[in-house]
Amino acid sequence: MNNKNNLKSLIFCLLLILLEPTVAKNTQGQTEKLMPPELAQTHFINNPKSNASPDTLPDSILSLLKKYKIPAENLSIYVRDLNSRQMMLSHNIDVMRAPASTMKLLTTYAALKILSPSYSWRTEAWIRGELKNGVLQGDVILKGYGDPFLSYENYWKFIRGLREKGLKEIQGNVIIDNSYFDDFHFDPAAFDNKPFRTYNAAPSALMFNFQSTRFLFTPDEETKTVNVVPYPAIPNFKFNNKIRYSTKKCRRSHYRPKFSFDDDGTLTIKGKYALKCGQKFILRSFSTPEEHAFNGFRDFWRELGGTLQGTMKIGKVEPTDKRLHVSSSLTLGEQIRLINKWSNNVMTRQVLLTLGAKIYGAPATLQKGRDAIINLLTDNGIDTQGIIIDNGSGLSRSTRISARQMAQLLETAYRDPYMPEFMASLSLPGLDGTLVRRFRKSDLRGRSHLKTGTLNNVTAIAGYMLNRKGKRLVIVIQHNGTKSGGGRGVKIQNALLRWSFEQ
Repeated sequence: MNNKNNLKSLIFCLLLILLEPTVAKNTQGQTEKLMPPELAQTHFINNPKSNASPDTLPDSILSLLKKYKIPAENLSIYVRDLNSRQMMLSHNIDVMRAPASTMKLLTTYAALKILSPSYSWRTEAWIRGELKNGVLQGDVILKGYGDPFLSYENYWKFIRGLREKGLKEIQGNVIIDNSYFDDFHFDPAAFDNKPFRTYNAAPSALMFNFQSTRFLFTPDEETKTVNVVPYPAIPNFKFNNKIRYSTKKCRRSHYRPKFSFDDDGTLTIKGKYALKCGQKFILRSFSTPEEHAFNGFRDFWRELGGTLQGTMKIGKVEPTDKRLHVSSSLTLGEQIRLINKWSNNVMTRQVLLTLGAKIYGAPATLQKGRDAIINLLTDNGIDTQGIIIDNGSGLSRSTRISARQMAQLLETAYRDPYMPEFMASLSLPGLDGTLVRRFRKSDLRGRSHLKTGTLNNVTAIAGYMLNRKGKRLVIVIQHNGTKSGGGRGVKIQNALLRWSFEQ
């Protein structure tokens, strides 16, 4: 049941980076002196040159802007040594811009403060009826509390726990209780008209494997065909396999088949798949959250030797029901590494809803989650005027924040007791996460903790750098505009990071 993506995620869950909050050493052996805490608590730069002219930008950036014909006003840049009152670079830092996935920094920081790094999510199994000699004359109720990482393996372990408690046969139904989250309307096609993509999956209190069905692609050299099998199985599911067999090199395009429903409800899968790709799982989201959780339960339950007489129902745990089994998730400290390093949108939305339920009570709503984050930031002295959080993940066209506000968040987080957990969740250039391919053969390799963000017409990066001279920098780069894509935005970011590294 292992797959490459989940294995990678679990490996990175084990990563722990401990940083001393008051004194640290850089890789050159120099001691980094930090600002006294009593000064740092209120040390925000409130009146720098927030609308600096293009002439204040480094020559390396100006040359790139000229080369790509990018207006300087499309950029916001904030660079500051955490131990200095002077800005190193300030450009349009008060312009409200789309931050893309750097917005996850707000959600994960708020989660650490509100929930604590040791927080874990419960998933429960209740029984309704008499259980005798392993036979339940009644129903099983599965109740979720929003675990963002109830993966294929973790859900299997949860169901195995029922067998270990002695349950063998369910004569009634399996009832899915998703009531911890509000049953709000969610359109998976609303963002980019790609409703089957995993990043567009609906949040759910019982979210099994990111709401995604795993399609196993198996090329057959003898028949020159590609077999496609969904896991878990979907009852009455019809699909038309139009995948074309290829003998060429395994390319990235082979992992992007096109899925579409015909008028009669048949799913058609089109594209090419190469023999050299071998067996691979490709994840797509189709079923409702309740159907998906039930399908997974049914398949795992039968594989484990259990029997089930009934079918799926939607309902709630009642006062007379008895709790049979509880499992706990990975801790929040572990999960935010998956969120920020690999920019997982579905997990972030689960966290935002959890914050709303924690502060304002169940059922969780988007507005409760937004209010929880804004109030937490305000309480910590961060300017929240004009910030638009939307779903908390940055996968949104309405989300807005300025470079100054993002920098204030980063500066506050750096002085926080939970700074090690927060910083350890960010990508290390050249080593892991979304920055694994950047600066691999450069002196900048591993010298920063950064969160990236990318949408159409949006690139952003934000986080911390320990530069060549031992200065700890806060860096925020936001780029909105039609010429931010095609690698141009990344080249501007890289040039700014190189410039910052040498200051």
